[in-house]
Amino acid sequence: MRLHKPLNLFITALVLFCLDSSAQQVLTHTQIEQDSAEDQLHVAAIMNLIKPESSLIALSVWDLADNRSVFKQNSNALMNPASIQKLLTALVSAKQLGQSFQYRTQLLSEQKLDITNGILKNELYVTFSGDPTLKQRHLITLINQLKQAGVHTVNGNIHLIGHHQDQLQAPGWVWDDLGICYAAPISSFIIDKNCVFARLSANGYNKKATLKVMGKRPIYVENEAVFAPYQPSAIPCDLQLIRKDSNHFTLKGCYAGAKSLPLAIAINEPQGYAVNVVKAIFKQQKIRLTGKVVVDTTLAIPNGELQPIATHLSAPLPKLIDEMLLKSDNLMAEALLRTSAEDFKQQPLNFKQTTQALVVMLRELGIELEMANIADGSGLSRYNLLSAEHVMAVLKVIATDQDYQYLLGSLPVAGIKGTLKYKRYFTKPPLKFKVMAKTGSMLGVSNLAGQFQASNGKMYLFVLIENGLSPKIKRKQKAPFSAILLQNLMDMPLVRLTN
Repeated sequence: MRLHKPLNLFITALVLFCLDSSAQQVLTHTQIEQDSAEDQLHVAAIMNLIKPESSLIALSVWDLADNRSVFKQNSNALMNPASIQKLLTALVSAKQLGQSFQYRTQLLSEQKLDITNGILKNELYVTFSGDPTLKQRHLITLINQLKQAGVHTVNGNIHLIGHHQDQLQAPGWVWDDLGICYAAPISSFIIDKNCVFARLSANGYNKKATLKVMGKRPIYVENEAVFAPYQPSAIPCDLQLIRKDSNHFTLKGCYAGAKSLPLAIAINEPQGYAVNVVKAIFKQQKIRLTGKVVVDTTLAIPNGELQPIATHLSAPLPKLIDEMLLKSDNLMAEALLRTSAEDFKQQPLNFKQTTQALVVMLRELGIELEMANIADGSGLSRYNLLSAEHVMAVLKVIATDQDYQYLLGSLPVAGIKGTLKYKRYFTKPPLKFKVMAKTGSMLGVSNLAGQFQASNGKMYLFVLIENGLSPKIKRKQKAPFSAILLQNLMDMPLVRLTN
């Protein structure tokens, strides 16, 4: 059977078009493979020239435009992530809580306020939600509503409501850090980041120094510290902060020099601290308490049974994530992860249960952490073990899923904002403006993970983990390894166009 001539010509043209398209696809795939091979050779040559001899490096680089890996080295090795672990916390918080989430702290009563001649007969309740941004001044604003209502005496008890937590610091947090504010305890009860500032001033060498606690905070610090003259050949002069019960501390030892020294002291009993802060606020507002201020971690408050007197809301989630990633705020990270996990499980959780929930939540996004070890949400624990590929999987979701792309705006930007604003060699071209990444640093660790724009105009994701970095070697470095590497990665081969 013969085909009609016009139909025959149409079929011939269609076959030729398909053949041409197939050839173009082969050409395109071939070109991408060539680009990939050239990029890999480019990065491999860089690494061979500049990789440090004494520390272990893991690197993963991903081309966002072509959706392909550019380079991997030790990318599946489990290493200490330090604060780049906050990227995991940011993603699960965004997934579980949503952008409109806000922490809520409330002052409530059992019924409408029963005030007679300025005397309030109600029992009062303050609900603490683990808000890492709650400050003493916010509680003052809540309690001031009683003053505005004409209350000068409260006959009932004041109940401070929150979850009971036996474990206030994660496993693997360094003992020496626990009295310092970047390792402040995580709890439902957080006021001023559970941190108290003080200043130590000299009264002459080898004489007892003066310690002043700022803001009249309800802690007690017994001071035995002295200042000593700086002598390079002398035995090192160190201060020691000894933690005791009931937010009592002893500061002892010596500090070399004469300039006053700012101190940031992490409280060790958040519940007791909250009780004392609330008592102090009532006293400041000149409201007499005839009842007690008590912590209640077992009381379940049915919806609608208590009457709100005043409410404080935190900033929405994107602002909280901003603070966590830009400032590398450990307390914010732990609070957000705990809140996300408890929302996911619908019950109070300890650290182990919280991190187990994180693994499950990330699995729902296609990120598998079965071989990793997660001990906290901030990266402060020495027990954390992640690979560059684990972190890269998180970055890919953030960069490609429209629901989470806003998180990229919370990353520090070289020379502009966050922990990269003043970082050496990131404050000038070619890195300034072009690198947006989360830093991760602790003793022996110097990590960076995020994205950079190369001179070829393309955007790349990258994860650089450096472990085993000696402090002595770090001090002698002319530039951080991360800066040297990224400066070289900026010169990725130019993009080639295919017909």
